[in-house]
Formats: sequence, C-alpha cells, structure tokens
Amino acid sequence: MNRSSVIVLAFALIAGCAAAPSTESEYNQGVNAYRVKDYVSARLHWAKAVEEHELSALNNLGYLLYYGLGGNADESRAVQLWTQAAELGHSESQWHLGYAYQDGTGTAQDLSRAYAWYRCAVANAQAGSDNRDAEDQIVQDASKSLTNLLKRLPANQLVEGEHLAKQYIGKYAKRAGA
Repeated sequence: MNRSSVIVLAFALIAGCAAAPSTESEYNQGVNAYRVKDYVSARLHWAKAVEEHELSALNNLGYLLYYGLGGNADESRAVQLWTQAAELGHSESQWHLGYAYQDGTGTAQDLSRAYAWYRCAVANAQAGSDNRDAEDQIVQDASKSLTNLLKRLPANQLVEGEHLAKQYIGKYAKRAGA
C-alpha cells in the first residue's frame, strides 16, 4: 500500500468513527449533556429516553421543563412527567411533585397533596435502592421540604395530607411494601 492509500484509509477510518452512532443510551447521553450544562442536548436525549420508557428520564426532563433549562419552561408538562414517574414509584419525582403542589406552579397549589407526596418520597427512598447515596439525598431533601411545609400547613390540611400520604405510600412507594 502506498502512502496516499494509507492517508485515504486513515481519513476513512476517522470519518467512519465520527459517523458511528453512540452505543451509549439516550438517557446516559442526556446525563452527560446535563453535566456539561448542555441543557438543549439533555432535553433531546431525555425526551427520546422517555419514549423508551426510561423512568429517570421522566424526572430529569420534567426538571429541565419546570425550570426552563435548555428551552422554554413548561411547568404543566413537567408536572405531568413527574406525576407519571411518581405513580411508577420514582422517589425523586415524588419529591419534585410535592414541590410543584406546594409552589402552585404547573398545577393548582394544594398543600395537602404536597405533604402527601413529600411523605411518599421519604418512605419510598427509605425503603432502599441500588443507589443508596442518591436515595439518602432524596430522604434529606424531601424531609427538609416537609419540615418547611409543616410550618405553614393548617391543621385540617395536615389531616387531609396524612390521609393522602397513607394512600400514596400504599400505592406508589412500591418498594416499601416489597
């Protein structure tokens, strides 16, 4: 093989490598984009991962939409995504959903539901996971949110919230019952 053939072959290999699709999942590509603050790409990858039924992508895409990272904010869509993930037992989505209900952004403010979702997130995260550090962080964050909410939660809404919390934990903290 002559020198010009080697150069052509080298360029072909480089071009082929550049054009090769990533073997990394859409979800992980979204994580990598998020880590470097490329929120536009993170949105695109996590939207594809949602179509692939990746549970954590529901949560993460919801976060980007809620806070308008990588594009326009769409709080209502974020709440829809978090609700879907929360009902599938995703503790971080349960915590985020509690915040949305407390804040009244993307949904009607409902302090009883906020309380219930915070309690569900704590119970679910405490039940265990393969990622104990992440679950411990959710327990801390959701507990702090719960403590702050309790300072302004009227007694009648606390009673209602506790009733809802028992329902949510029974239905959506699946690992708690396992």
